[in-house]
Order: sequence, then C-alpha cells, then structure tokens
Amino acid sequence: MGTVWTAEQQKVIDLRNRNILVSAAAGSGKTAVLVERIIQRITDAREPVDVDRMLIVTFTEAAASEMKERIAAAIEKQLEQRPGDDRLERQAALIHTAPITTIHSFCLSVIRDHFHVIGIDPGFRIVEEGELKLLRQDVLDEMLEECYEKGDERFLAFVEKFGRGRNDRKIEELILKLYEFSCSYPRPGKWLDSCVLAYKGEDLLSSGFVKNAELRARRRGQDIDGILSRALKICEEPDGPYMYADMIESDRKYLDRIVKAENFETMYEAVNGFAWRRLSTKRDETVSAEKKEEVKKLRKQAKKLVEGIQAAYFYAPWQEWAEDMKDASGSMETLSGLVKKFSKLLGEKKRSRNMIDFNDMEQFALSILTEEKDGHLTSSRVAEEYQERFEEVMIDEYQDSNLVQETILTSVSRMGREQNNIFMVGDVKQSIYRFRLSRPELFMEKYDTYTPEDSTCQRVDLHKNFRSRPEVLDSVNYLFEQIMQRGFGGIEYDDNAALYAGADFPSDPEGADGGFSYRTELLLLDKKDASVRNADGSRDEKKAEARMIARRIRELTDSGMVYDRARGTYRRVQYRDIVILTRSIKGWAESFSSVLAEEGIPAYSVSREGYFETYEVSVLMDYLRILDNARQDLPLAAVLTSPFGGLDVQELARIRLAFSGLPFYAAAARYAEEYMKAEEMPENDSGTGAKLAAFYEQTAYFRRKVPYTPIHELLGEITDRTGYGTYISAMPGGAQRQANVEMLMEKAAAFEGTSYKGLFNFIRYIEQLRKYDVDYGEAGILDEQADTVRIMSIHKSKGLEFPIVFAAGMGKAFNMQDVRGSVILHPELGAGLDAVDLKQRTKAPTFLKKMIQEESALENLAEEMRVLYVAMTRAKEKMILTGVRELPENMKENIRISRTEEKSGAKGGNSPDKMELYRLEEAKTCLDWIIPAVFSGENGQIRQGCPIDVRLFTAEDIRNEKEAEHTADVLARDTLEHWDCTKHHAPEYGECLKEQMDYTYPWEAEGQMKLKFTVSELKKRTALREEAGEEMYQEPDVVPLIPRFLTEEEALTGASRGSAYHKLLELLDFTEKYDEERLAQAVGKYRAAGKLTEEMADCIRTDDILYFLGCKSGRRMAEAAAHGRLYREQPFVLGVPSAEIYPEDQSGETVLVQGIIDVYFEEPDGLVVLDYKTDQVRTADELKEKYHAQLDYYAQALEQLTEKPVKEKIIYSFTLRKEIAV
Repeated sequence: MGTVWTAEQQKVIDLRNRNILVSAAAGSGKTAVLVERIIQRITDAREPVDVDRMLIVTFTEAAASEMKERIAAAIEKQLEQRPGDDRLERQAALIHTAPITTIHSFCLSVIRDHFHVIGIDPGFRIVEEGELKLLRQDVLDEMLEECYEKGDERFLAFVEKFGRGRNDRKIEELILKLYEFSCSYPRPGKWLDSCVLAYKGEDLLSSGFVKNAELRARRRGQDIDGILSRALKICEEPDGPYMYADMIESDRKYLDRIVKAENFETMYEAVNGFAWRRLSTKRDETVSAEKKEEVKKLRKQAKKLVEGIQAAYFYAPWQEWAEDMKDASGSMETLSGLVKKFSKLLGEKKRSRNMIDFNDMEQFALSILTEEKDGHLTSSRVAEEYQERFEEVMIDEYQDSNLVQETILTSVSRMGREQNNIFMVGDVKQSIYRFRLSRPELFMEKYDTYTPEDSTCQRVDLHKNFRSRPEVLDSVNYLFEQIMQRGFGGIEYDDNAALYAGADFPSDPEGADGGFSYRTELLLLDKKDASVRNADGSRDEKKAEARMIARRIRELTDSGMVYDRARGTYRRVQYRDIVILTRSIKGWAESFSSVLAEEGIPAYSVSREGYFETYEVSVLMDYLRILDNARQDLPLAAVLTSPFGGLDVQELARIRLAFSGLPFYAAAARYAEEYMKAEEMPENDSGTGAKLAAFYEQTAYFRRKVPYTPIHELLGEITDRTGYGTYISAMPGGAQRQANVEMLMEKAAAFEGTSYKGLFNFIRYIEQLRKYDVDYGEAGILDEQADTVRIMSIHKSKGLEFPIVFAAGMGKAFNMQDVRGSVILHPELGAGLDAVDLKQRTKAPTFLKKMIQEESALENLAEEMRVLYVAMTRAKEKMILTGVRELPENMKENIRISRTEEKSGAKGGNSPDKMELYRLEEAKTCLDWIIPAVFSGENGQIRQGCPIDVRLFTAEDIRNEKEAEHTADVLARDTLEHWDCTKHHAPEYGECLKEQMDYTYPWEAEGQMKLKFTVSELKKRTALREEAGEEMYQEPDVVPLIPRFLTEEEALTGASRGSAYHKLLELLDFTEKYDEERLAQAVGKYRAAGKLTEEMADCIRTDDILYFLGCKSGRRMAEAAAHGRLYREQPFVLGVPSAEIYPEDQSGETVLVQGIIDVYFEEPDGLVVLDYKTDQVRTADELKEKYHAQLDYYAQALEQLTEKPVKEKIIYSFTLRKEIAV
C-alpha cells in the first residue's frame, strides 16, 4: 500500500507553474513531500522533467546527500514496478550528477564553470578556516601599521575613541565584525555607505529608525492602556476602589495623546508632559483592601513602563541627539573606510595565493549571475543560461537564507521573465541561525504576501505533525499560543501555525507503571535547594539540575515505556531513548556528564567544546611552544610538570631558589647545566637535575628535527618517543584523550596544505583559532547504537527526533552580549556607534545605537523563543522541561497540592490568552515565559486546562545516593595505596594471575587476515609477490608544450576512456553490423537516453571500437550473440581456501573473492573469458604479467557457476589493438 498523503501534502506535490511557499511545521514530513514532488515531476506523463533540470538547494551537505539518496531510492522503487522503463533508467543515471546541493556548493560550481567572467585563475582552492584567520590577522596588522605610519588624524581619533589602549584587538574586532556582516549583502560597499549616510542624513525625523521608534512607542502605549483598563475594571467592581477611577481615566487620556501623536515631535511633548495625579486618600470600609492594592500595583507597573518609553526614545529633544549623530558620523566614516580597505587588501592577498573563502563563493557567484542596471541587480547572460536549464528552483530550510543567497537563487529562476518557478519550504518558527546572519523576514515577507488560494504566488501550510504524541503537541500549542506573536517571534501562533497530531500510537502499553504518563512535565528546583557545591564551596546550579534530571531518568527507566516502531510493540525506556538538550554545550556538558556518571547513568556529549583546553592538547601545544622558543616561562613550567618533565611543584621551587636572579627558563637550563658538570649529585637534589638533563636532551633532539619535519609527523614522533601517547591512554578517559591528540595531528596535516609553513606559524594558526573561538569540539568516539544518554545543544538537535527529551537550563539567563558592544549591527538599521567626546572624555550611545540595541535585544529574545520551540518539537513521546530559579512559597505550596491531585488526561478549560508584549520583552530566561503560561496570577495556582504537569524537587530529592558508595571507594583506595607489595598474601591467586597475564591468543595471525577481496586487490597482491619487490615498468613522463588547461582536459579524457569503452561494449547489440556512421548513431542514441554520459561519449574513438568488432574475438562474440550465448558484466562471488592467498595459513578458512567479468561467451567445446584493457603499455607480456591472476579467478568462478569448462582466457588491448591469450 502506498503512502497516504494529507490534502495539504497532496497539494504541495501536485501544484505546478507558480511560486510556492510551503510553511512546514515541525514533524510535518516536508522532506518526504519534497521527494514525492520531485518523483512526480520526473514521471509526469504530460510534462516530464529530468532530475538534473531541477536545482534543489539544502542547508547542509548531509541534508543534500540524504535527499539524493531518498530520490535515488524512490526511483529504484519505481523501476521495480516498471522494469525496463527508459525514462526511469535515465533518471537513475542522472541522479548522481543532479544539482542537489548546498548553496555554497552551487556557488562553487557556478564559479568553476564561469571563472573567466570574473577573471580568476580556475586552479583556485578553498582556504582552510585556520589559514583564513591567520591571513586576516596578517592583513589587519599590515593595514593598521600603514595607517599609524600615515598618522591620519581621523584614524588616530577613532582608535582613541574605540580602542583599548594597550593593543589594537578591539579595533580589529570591530573591522572584522563589520566586514563579516557586510558580506551578507549583495553589494557590501553600498550597505557600508548607507551606514554612513544614516549619521549624515539631513532629515533624520523621516528616517526609518525614527519611524520605528514611533511605532514601538505606540505599541507600548497600547500595552500600558491594557494594564490601566484592567485597573479601571477592578475599580468598577462592587467592592472595588471606585475613588481611584478618575485618576486612572486621567492616566488613560494622557496615554491616548501618546498613542495618537502625529509625529515624533508631538509624541515627545506628550510623553514628557505626562502628569500622574495622586491617588485619592478617601477611606471606605466597603472597599476591598486586596483590590486597592491590586489597582495600585497595576498603576505602578504602568508608570514604570511609561518611564521606560521616555528613557528609551524621548530622553532628550531630537535636536540634541541629532547633533550627537553628526558628531559620530566621522567615526562611522572612518570605520567604513577601514572595512573597505581591509576587504580590498584581503581580496588581493587571497587572489595572490589563488584561494577563496565561503564569503567569496557567494559574492563571486553573485558577480557572475547578476549585473547592475539603473541601480538594481538584474540577471546576467550566464544566469539566463541557468534559467533555460532549470525548470524549477527548490529551496529547503528557506527561513535560514540571507539576502545574498536570495539574490543568487532568484537570478537563476525565471521570475525575471515573469514565469514563477521557485519552490520554497521552511518554518519561520524554527529559524534559529541569526548568528549566521540568516534573515527570517524574507520568509515572513512571502508568508504575508502569498495567498492560500489558487494563485501564481501560493502558500501552503503543513501543520499536521507525524512525529509526536498528542500530549507533546498539546503542551507545545498551549505554551506558544500564549507567547509567540507577530510582534514577537515573527509569526502569529494561530490555528494555521499550531501543530495537529498525525502520528499513530497504539493504546497505552501494558506493563507501564501506574504513575507513568506521556504528559509534558516541568521540573523545578528552588535556588535555595540547589545544594550541590563546588570545591570552593559555591553552589553549582548546573550540577543540582543535573542531579534532578538523573533522578527522573532513573524513574523513567524503571517504569516508563516507549513505542518501538521497528518491532511494532512497546518496550521499557532505555538510556539511548533519552536526550538532554541545552542552549549551549559550554559549561553544561561537562557538569551534566560528570553528575550522571556519578549517578551510574552512562552519558555522552555529542558536541563538546573546550578542545584546546583539554589537558592532553594544551600540554602538547606548550611542548611545541618551547621547541619553537625555549625562552618562555609559563609553557616551560607547564611542560616540566607534565609527563614530559616529570617534576613536581617542590622541584620547580628548588630550581627557582637555586637561581633566583634569572628568569625561570634560564634558571632551569642553568640547573641542568650545573648538574651535568657536577661530579656527584648535590645532597638536596633528589633527582631533579637528572630529570632536567634528560628533558633538555630530549627537547634538543626534537628541536633539531623541527626545520625539516612536517608538523603532524613531529607530533607523532613526540607522542611515540616520549611515551606521552601511552601515558594519556592510561589516564581516565584515555580513548577520548588519544582521539583528541590524533585530531590535533589531523589539524597539523591540514595546516601543511596551507600557504603558511613551519612550527612558528602552526602555533600562530592554533592561537588564532582560540582567539576567535573556533572550537572543533572534542573528537567523537561514540557508537551511534550505544545505550547512553546523549547531551547536545538545541542547535545540533535541529532536524532530529528522540523518544524522550529533557530541555535543560530553562532558568539560564539569555546571552545578551550582542547588544552591549561599542558597535552594534542590524540588517535594516545599520551600525550603531557611541558618540565619544575626547575633550570632555565622555561617551554616550547615539539615538540610532539605542534603537539598534532595543531592536537587537527583541530579535535575540524572539530567536530564544524559536530555539525553545525547536527543543520542544524534538520529542516523539515525552517532553520534560527543567530549570532552577527562585520560587515564591505560595507557588511551591500550590505545586505540592497539584501533585496530590489525580491526573486523568487533559484537563478542561478555555484556550489561554496571549501574554502581554511587555512581559514577553522583559523575560531574562525561558522560565520567565513558561511559568506565567503555566501559573495564573500572583497566587501561583496552576492554570485550569494546562497540559503540563509541574513537579517541585527539593534538596532531599536531589541528594546524591551514591555518597555512601563514594566513601567506600575512598577507603578502598586508601587501603590499596598503602598495600604492602613485598608480601605474597595468596600464592595460589598469584599463580593464577601469572597464567592469565602470560596467556597468548592462539589465533592472533588469523585475526589479522582479510577475508574478502576484490579481484583487483588480488591482482595487485599477485603482481607484487611475483615481482619480489622489483619495480614494474613505468611510462616515462612527457611534458608537452601545450596550455595547462588542455593538458588537464586530456588527462581527464584518458582517465575516463576505460569506463566509456566498457559501458559501450556492454550496451552494443552484437547481432548488428556496424560501420563508422552506424556506430556514431548508436553512441548518440545511448547519449540521448542517458545511458552514456556526455564525458563518456566524448571519450570514445569509433575506430578503436570498429577495429575490435572486426577482430577474431569480436567476430566470435557476434556469432555467440546470434545464438543467445553472449554474456556481459557478470558479477560473481567466489569462495577460495585461505591458503591460496595466505600460503603460510593452515586454518582452512574460506576467503571470499568478488568481481565482475567483462564478457564471456559459450562455444560448443567450452567457455571463453574476455577482458578489455585500455592500459598504456608497450608489450603484451606486460598485460599478461599484470592480469593473469585476475583472469584465473574469472575462469575459476565461471566453472563453479556454470559447471562448464573454460577453454580460453583472452585479454584484448585497445592500446596495442591485439588479442592476448593468457
């Protein structure tokens, strides 16, 4: 039975000839729908489209690879139902070269195919990240040095205003930050000019950022009016404080002036003219005291918000801040100029080294595909070629696109011809890559303008979720209906955005504990109960939260059940069903992993950070530093106290005291020197001198090797020769440590391929990676099937799903560092700078910077909300939110009461109201959104209808139950450390241990044997064994005097000819008679059908093929074909005794040999095996020596398969045009 699609999914599959935006909610099956749409397009009976005539752009290489595999599998499935279908066979061949790719890979293909348009060398390479950091640093150093030499006053003033005095690190960061940001625009230079113009504009009151301030002030005013309306409603209640009503009405009139102000100036007057009347002091016993306090509280809140409007937008007359803006324009102009100069110099450096980076990929492709006309970018001739080629442009994860990517993909679509053929799919609620400069507003712009009705620009909403249980979806909908709004989060969470259950889960399982439920949970821990402490006595809230999660995990594995779709049954929860998601791995993964390990729960961090801070890597880097420059105290001290030196702190102190007047590096060298000179060891030395002498001898050896040894080889020798590799392997977590060191060697090997060389530059390379927080994360060693709890970041989990999800750290404060810098950037508002007065030594943010700060803060919060949405939609069966925060006593008491009440599925109740915008904007943590959504008002009661169960953990609940075991371990260790090893306490066990430790596995050699070979591998083994190490004939190098690009083309053609000849001879009908014209027609037919690629067809020399067809073997094949006895491309697997391949082996194992026979045919007296060869050789003997073993295996396989004798083995050489009997 085929897949049953929903009406919306079917619409996505069927719609044609229009622009389509698919708003696909989490778990809605968008990838399956996209694959089905492609299959339907390539198999359409009326208007079929080849798979390589659709451009399909995905967000990651992994997604592109998965998409290609799924499409290929779907084509294969169709072929099973329609065998021999020429069109489907053609698609199966084309899928391997189809443009299913990432945006960067597509840009790269555009550049490689059209490099001449922008005049770059076609032999360019893609720069490695670390090398790019070094190159940028070198360019910055040269540029700033030149600026200092020129002594330009504006530059020097800028440095004094925004630098830190001791170095130029701050200035460098500003230049790089603005450079990176500008590269996300189609025309970076024009965007930089617009940033300068924003400060120089004549009519600032008409500028976008001022209009934005007006809009936000009005919106805030409406929120405040809502608060005052609630207060007035209380006043009008029978026992309400009626005497306050006049004052509240007066407040609302003042507020109405702000909301209805015509422009910024009148709004300024309204805000600063706001007069708050004193509340009436009249006493009335009939008035509720609680309601009086409630009204006072609401009015106080309104007053605070009005003051916030004043402080944010109307803190000074506009003429004053306009003057500040003009004063800051010089700084903005200088910074813009520095960025442009840096961009030019960096481009020249990269071009001189013939390399490009990822920014260049997009910008170069854009330059090739567009041209400027009348101030606008239009499609170039190259883009028009792509428009002819691509029937449809499909973009996955469209919400994560930026402006450059949007412009590139639009240019290769047919929109410029007024033919809509762009298909976009994504979910703005899952746009969480703002830090990568994605622009979700591009998605929203189309979401608002495309209509659900039939049109040329149509929107389809996929809101049915096929991943999660209804209990998970209920909690997601409940929470985000309250907090996600158009003005906060990018989209209104309404019926179109909500998730609807589509997954089928059988009824509740038997065997589940009575207390187990699939309802979403909120686990809270009061900060006062976060009793886990660090070594310094401080509270560790992360570890306390981890302890709370560990307790819940144990409960789940004891009583929880999940549905195993592979088995079709329920089973107990296992550790591998559980994932813990955190906003950031840094600082969380280590704490959680260690606590879970203490609790006996296996855990693994999928994406660890802190690679360069690991002990094994940092010590090895310090060793390289002292090899490069021995005059460094700190690296030397670190290395001496490591396994390389073996010294302890007392020995370091002894060295220091012995030569207190010298730097430490000199004192250590002098100490070793004195030891070597001394005839006998000093009394107080205790072996320090010997250790130092050995250490310096060792470093001298490696230092001599530095000039001529590649860094990765040097690292390998250091770890092997010094025993460092063995030492770290024996440490706790040895496998991980060894993997980290091997990863460093891989990075060193990658460095060797860059334009920088030598140990000094490698150390700089690593330091640049650390400086700019390029953290590779620790090397991964986890088996995907391991039964372990996974810990990963929410970003890493995007696109994945897990049976049980813990979203941890809900009480962690949001990271707002982006809005606190001296320069803040915004995609629409530009760059916000401080106004710095060097004479007065004052600094204050400009009005534009304040607007950008506020806008960026709100966008950060909106992204945090979307991150929370992504986390909650990863769960298939159960979602658990956890956090630590201060909780009022009444709330804790209500949680305890709610825990005693019986739960019976979803509770009744009305849909929750939208949360006020000011409350959303004031949030500092996710719990600031979650708790008001779950609890009502100040009384802390759980809302009726809330589908989230709340559970409060106490200090007693998270107490480490392993403490007693830990104490026992400490006692046991103490006993072992003081064990008397000179005595034999149990001789019989000693003999047993000796026997076990001396045991040798008898089948060690057999364990090293390879038990499966291809014929080609065996051919090489045979050739090497027969030659006994003698070098086989090698064609001498000939360097013709022709252009390099022609040489590359010829080499490519030669490499492809063998495959082309094999494929053609497989396809040719040997019952036909061929001449040059008919053979050319046959090749053309196979090319048109997609059975031969363009490259293969171009490789074929028809005279070679005709000569073969006319030779004796060709005629014999034709005769066999006429009788139906010609067989081509016959695969086989043959079992041979291991002794045939390993003569010394006596085990009798069977070794599998697999291969494909080019051709064999049957004659009355036996079989004939024939193999085609295109090798460049001079004599027939060369081919016989090289391939006789291969033909022997072919013959042996055929005789076993057919039970008929093989009478001949023939090699046909296209180079020699000769048949060779083997």
